Amino acid sequence: MSESKVDFSFENLHFSCEGDKDWVEMQLNQILSRIPGLNKPELSVPSEIVKSASGKDIASRKLSGTEKIEVLKQRHRLKPVNTLTTPEHSNDPLMEFLKEKDAEKNQVRKFLATSVFLHSKGVEKFSTPMVSKLLKSTHIEKLINASDCLNKNEKKGFCIKEDKEFILTEAGIRSIIGGSLE
Repeated sequence: MSESKVDFSFENLHFSCEGDKDWVEMQLNQILSRIPGLNKPELSVPSEIVKSASGKDIASRKLSGTEKIEVLKQRHRLKPVNTLTTPEHSNDPLMEFLKEKDAEKNQVRKFLATSVFLHSKGVEKFSTPMVSKLLKSTHIEKLINASDCLNKNEKKGFCIKEDKEFILTEAGIRSIIGGSLE
């Protein structure tokens, strides 16, 4: 078996792996599949001649992990991706709602606005995993600490905890949508 090594950084992620070629490739593919913005069909590795890490020309449809990274670096420069402003997400209703309510950056407000968005869809009781999963499923930057966001919103009187769930208060809904609830 041949030995392979992969070492790269992307945003705040640093990945380094060394070992059997197949194992390294499997580890690399797992990491790449978790980086938002890199799981797109147009980022697939082409079946053209590319340079391997060792500088040799290779022609292959199945590239090793190191070679995939080299191709990605050459073709896409591995720039940081701001998931809140990428064009493919601009038609998402939650994204539009967060932008409209100025809740893109502030974690506590994003948590509350996402809960209000769910409330507008008929949900009455919420959990922090529910809010986090909705953000993740729509490829919106995750909350660093959803439980802390809930606690801060509770202190402001915007929600009330009930066991492992919470409900929104009228004040919490109004702080996001404005006006009265009539």
